[in-house]
Amino acid sequence: MVFVDPKNLRYRPYWDKWTKERSKQEKQLLDRLFDKYVPCLIEMIVEGIVDGRQGEKMKMIIWQTDLNMVTQLSMMLDALIETEVEDPDILECYFLEAIYCSLGASLLEAGRGKFDDFIKRISSMSTVNDEMILAKPGELPGQLPTLYDFHFDGRTKRWVPWSSLVAQYHHSPAVRFIDILVPTVDTTRTTWLLEKMVKIKRPMVLVGESGTSKTATTQNLLRKLNPDTNVLLVINFSSRTTSMDIQRNMEANVEKRTKETYGPPMGKRLLVFMDDMNMPRVDEYGTQQPIALLKLLLEKGALYDRGKEMNCKYLRDLGFIAAMGKAGGGRNEVDPRFISLFSVFNVPFPSEVSLHLIYASILKGHLATFDESISAIADKITTCTLTLYETIVRDLPPTPSKFHYIFNLRDLSRVYNGLVQTTPERFQTVTQMVRVWRNECLRVFHDRLINKADKALVQGHIQHLLEANFKDSAENAIRDPILFGDFRMALNEGEPRVYEDIQDYDAAKALFQEILEEYNEVNTKMNLVLFDDALEHLTRVHRIIRMDRGHALLVGVGGSGKQSLARLAAYTAGCEVFEIVLSRGYSENNLREDLKILYTRLGIENKVIVFLFTDAHVAEEGFLELINNMLTSGIVPALYADDERDNILSQITQEAMKTGIAPAKESVWQYFVNKSANNLHIVLGMSPVGETLRTRCRNFPGLVNNTGIDWFLPWPPQALYAVAKFFLGNNPLIPSEHTEELIAHIVMVHGSVGVYSKKFLQKLRRSNYVTPKNYLDFINTYTKLLEDKNHFILAQCKRLEGGLDKLKEATIQLDELNLKLAEQKIVLAEKSAACEALLQEIATNTAIGKFTIPALPEM
Repeated sequence: MVFVDPKNLRYRPYWDKWTKERSKQEKQLLDRLFDKYVPCLIEMIVEGIVDGRQGEKMKMIIWQTDLNMVTQLSMMLDALIETEVEDPDILECYFLEAIYCSLGASLLEAGRGKFDDFIKRISSMSTVNDEMILAKPGELPGQLPTLYDFHFDGRTKRWVPWSSLVAQYHHSPAVRFIDILVPTVDTTRTTWLLEKMVKIKRPMVLVGESGTSKTATTQNLLRKLNPDTNVLLVINFSSRTTSMDIQRNMEANVEKRTKETYGPPMGKRLLVFMDDMNMPRVDEYGTQQPIALLKLLLEKGALYDRGKEMNCKYLRDLGFIAAMGKAGGGRNEVDPRFISLFSVFNVPFPSEVSLHLIYASILKGHLATFDESISAIADKITTCTLTLYETIVRDLPPTPSKFHYIFNLRDLSRVYNGLVQTTPERFQTVTQMVRVWRNECLRVFHDRLINKADKALVQGHIQHLLEANFKDSAENAIRDPILFGDFRMALNEGEPRVYEDIQDYDAAKALFQEILEEYNEVNTKMNLVLFDDALEHLTRVHRIIRMDRGHALLVGVGGSGKQSLARLAAYTAGCEVFEIVLSRGYSENNLREDLKILYTRLGIENKVIVFLFTDAHVAEEGFLELINNMLTSGIVPALYADDERDNILSQITQEAMKTGIAPAKESVWQYFVNKSANNLHIVLGMSPVGETLRTRCRNFPGLVNNTGIDWFLPWPPQALYAVAKFFLGNNPLIPSEHTEELIAHIVMVHGSVGVYSKKFLQKLRRSNYVTPKNYLDFINTYTKLLEDKNHFILAQCKRLEGGLDKLKEATIQLDELNLKLAEQKIVLAEKSAACEALLQEIATNTAIGKFTIPALPEM
């Protein structure tokens, strides 16, 4: 066996092998085109050599070898040339389009112009610049900057701009915001590429920035495929995804055909969509285990059973599509040998024109039933939103302490998701519409910021845009507080909810106070103080929960009120709260069992549930892998065993069929997953202390990408005062004339600890965290000490009173005894006198007796 280094063999043998399968005439034409374009283009891309002069190598989103590019070129030609082409000019058009979708597919935006210019130069074709004339074979279109903007239509034999192939968007109020996909040049081109690759059964990977609609475009296409011949499996990767997770997921979606052969139901093909494919962490041997397993599966079409016998399982009728971001920030470089099994396409960031088209189309469609003056400002609002987005991305880059300052197109979508909550009945003036626009921008871009300086920066940008574009409405729009929500009718179940401006804190407090009282009647009582800052956070969390598939990440130190506010917001939104209870030895298997209970309630019982999950619940980091999957795809992969899954299907099949779903198992299961995901809202409560949260957000991208973030800043003095007033204001042990001074002193003490903690950090490099929980403990300790000291003083007073009472009793008894003594003294004197008289008498009688007794005579 002789091994030849690919550097020596290069790409020509592969091309010769591929062209052998073509007809002789077509082979000659293809070889001529190959020699004309490919060698010099590969030299330019890989080595930077242009016309024999050394230049700069071209940058790719993922590095591709020359063999990879030629392989992708041949695959694209397979997809484009469906029948034999005899006309050399037409074949060259197909060849050029294939080159742009192979050699030029992974180039970064900056190098595409240079690549395009070089191809046009070596093609030696004339250019058509007239916008009314479409270029025909033998000509190149020049109406748009590059050939990337054109598609060669094999039916009309003309170069057609992609922009003319974009389908018209028709807004439907019945379609949920998360299901809206506005066709653009980029999505149309990507969809076409996906269709071609799926058709020839070639694995492909889309690579691009977060939020460039890779996932949405792919899933939109896959949903449109014939369900009778295709089964869809979505796998979301994270840093904790293991090869076992992938294998378990694959095995759960195939069935046994013969002894060693497995696959989807006969006559169907399983299309596996792998999102965030480069997220799995690299182990100590430099391997990404899930990638290694998939490489084995793609190359050999088989997996090894993980049981004792390690039997080989052959998986048939599989197709693979992947999406991932550029390496960096938690994403890793993927094994180039694995990437060589895919066709790679760079998904560029949409142009400003495309972005404006997307969001203006949605807003115009929504505002069509509003007053004309409001529907007329849709374009202006979209321009302001895009300007604000670009400014924030430029001025607030992510840093180690601001790791979540990752703004992408998902955030723009969240702004418009809020705007389409409006109704013509409540928003009748331009001022009201501009004010709600400001609210949505603040909720999306402002609430995640970690300090007052950054918040002031965003506020300033919004104010500047309002004053420049909406002078008449600016003053009212920038008025604070800005509280929007649909909770005015929260306690009236029959009444429709209307998204509206609550105007001020007093109105919001009155509404939430009533809701809190009702909550306390049916749940464990919460002593919540609804100060202004708490009301703001409460409306933010409630707004997120009320969104379709809205999930929240609440970040704040202990005692900030994250859990309490989440519970009240969930109750206000009409949701139940589900929470896991940790016990000794609680593991991932226990969590999976709890999640089965949760999904039964979501999908079978049709309950709308808020799943409250805090950092205290993270007994193992693997728990966050499951949470990440729930955030990204709506369910945990391979959660149910086959018998449990069949049990669920039997319960929900009838319901699914009533909604028009086909009775096939896969369709009914997808109905269950979608129903569960629609009813689920995840609220994560995390602490920003230390590096834990930063690491988790890097390892599990869904924590940031798929949630609305609300960062709890330290309580302001007004909040500290309100809390102290709530707990101490009516305390009978505190004299009313001293209450205000005492509360002011408590607020001052808490604030001073924060000041001294900063000095402590500067001098000794040791952190001391001052949290709202410390403040509550401070108040509770003071109250307890006050009660203890009061009890002690009362006990001492009682003891003193008891002593005084004893003394009084002793005095009275002494007086009584003295009286008795005086009386008895008189009696004693009388008795003594009588006694003396008696003694005197006895003595006298004795003396008389001596003299009167005669002497006895002698005998």
